[in-house]
Amino acid sequence: MNLINKIVPRIIHLILGILLITSCGFAQELNMGNYLEKGAKDATPAVLKALKDCKNQKSAKLVFPKGEYHFYGDFGVDKYCFVSNNDEGLKRIIFPIFGMDNLTIDGQGSSFIFHGFVNPFVIENSKNITLQNFSIDFARPFHSEAIIIANRDDGVDVEIPENFPYRIKNNILEFTDGGQDLGMKTTVSSNVVYPYGHLLEFDTGKRETAFMAKDYYLENTPLVAEDLGGRKVRIFLNGLKGTLGNTLTFGSANRNYPGFILTDCNNMEFSRITIYHSGGMGIVGQRTNNIKVENCKVTASPGRMVSTTADATHFVNCTGKIELSHCLFENQKDDATNIHGIYTRIAKQINPKEVIVELKHPQQFGFDYLKEDIEVEFVKGKSLITKGTAKVAVAERLNKNYTRVVFSNEIPEGIEVGDAISELHDFAVVHIHDNIIRKNRARGMLLNCRGKTIVENNYFHSPGAALLFEGDAMYWYEQGGVSDCVIRNNVFDNCLFGVWGSAIIDVKAGIKEGFETSRYNRNIRITGNTFRTFDDALLLNIYCVDGLIWKDNKIEKTTDYPASRSNSSLFKIEHSDNVQIIE
Repeated sequence: MNLINKIVPRIIHLILGILLITSCGFAQELNMGNYLEKGAKDATPAVLKALKDCKNQKSAKLVFPKGEYHFYGDFGVDKYCFVSNNDEGLKRIIFPIFGMDNLTIDGQGSSFIFHGFVNPFVIENSKNITLQNFSIDFARPFHSEAIIIANRDDGVDVEIPENFPYRIKNNILEFTDGGQDLGMKTTVSSNVVYPYGHLLEFDTGKRETAFMAKDYYLENTPLVAEDLGGRKVRIFLNGLKGTLGNTLTFGSANRNYPGFILTDCNNMEFSRITIYHSGGMGIVGQRTNNIKVENCKVTASPGRMVSTTADATHFVNCTGKIELSHCLFENQKDDATNIHGIYTRIAKQINPKEVIVELKHPQQFGFDYLKEDIEVEFVKGKSLITKGTAKVAVAERLNKNYTRVVFSNEIPEGIEVGDAISELHDFAVVHIHDNIIRKNRARGMLLNCRGKTIVENNYFHSPGAALLFEGDAMYWYEQGGVSDCVIRNNVFDNCLFGVWGSAIIDVKAGIKEGFETSRYNRNIRITGNTFRTFDDALLLNIYCVDGLIWKDNKIEKTTDYPASRSNSSLFKIEHSDNVQIIE
């Protein structure tokens, strides 16, 4: 009996210890194979059931046996989402990760194929989420492509590959999902239309935007066309020309379907994820703390020229650390990344402490950041000069556009309707290293974060500026203004072979007045980089900067593109202080 009395408590203590360790330190592993019905075409219901079980665990790992999984929207989850720099709307979500902690999704090399107008991943109010070892793609992308086969005075002839279904209806070119046209449309009709809003030519052989090609915006005007048979189409559009054999891309008319949307999250990690396509940005994070994207790819799938229809990654009002490392970002229809805050315009002043502010750009509607006790800065809209700060005492959201704000102290002198406010917080530390950025539309990266930013050991081959420092309170309303930025040991290879920038490193902002006193970007150090250039394009263009060092950078001349520019100096410096150019 004495022996039993001694052993039983020890056994109980051991069991309790094991349970405690399990609950605190080990993830419950769930096998996706156990949720899939045999022969099921759509894996969405199984995913939703598995995620529900994961949420019931303190820590869970959802493992997909390696394979190809297809997801349709019929049984997805609906949620109205406001997504900065993308389009708001009711989203049909396949992986809704809401209010979940300590979750890992491991695809083990699987392919996730999405069908129709769905959002793959929406992650909100969650922390310690890891996504790894899978790719995402869409069976029918949101853009379309064609090969230019002839130029005419009134347009071009193109040949449309079979993987981009289309039709000519009432003399208008429409791209579809390839379903059967049932004539009069009903709510259950097939032959869904994929709208397009702009055209851009790509060099088919080089798989990049064509040399000095420009965007052709259609301004909601559909293309008049004639079917020539054999998937050949005549497009009637005065002024539209291209190189025979090049690819004409028809850009998606909206940004409704980003690959991964992160909102109000903490500790997000992406590892060995490939994004072949999304109908918007690849990864967009807003008000999220700590984001790591490592060993990932944004690249077009075989048979396509375009990967994501907008930025590969994009981060707004994020904190903690943002790290992009050992990634490939190519063929996306906009920049590899843009990291910035949000300006809100003062629409009405009620009294010395109270205003109504508005979100001006339509792709910022509904972006909530104004809360009690946060600190904001008051900024002149045209000069971007900060006039003072205050804490928010009351923030009452009126609707997706307007918010009533009461401050702890009076509004600074000189601030008026048309000026802006923006949040002051612990801005993210940014480390971008060992990445390849190439063959996409527009720029390489937009660096607009006020936290310490290091960009090192990257390869850039961008048709526009490789690095753009921006920010404005007049159009995009994106808060920028770096305060400590290091650019070192990068290779800038034949950048500016397109029209999206005035220099390989373009340091500017939407400043319209106050040039003599506004110093928006500060403390930039550009050292040890290699610039391979095919003409005398500007290496550096800056204005309204305080503190910049250019040192130990190497310039190599190439003949890879036709020389199209000649500048007496490779540096343009205006309205700036404390600038050192050491060649």
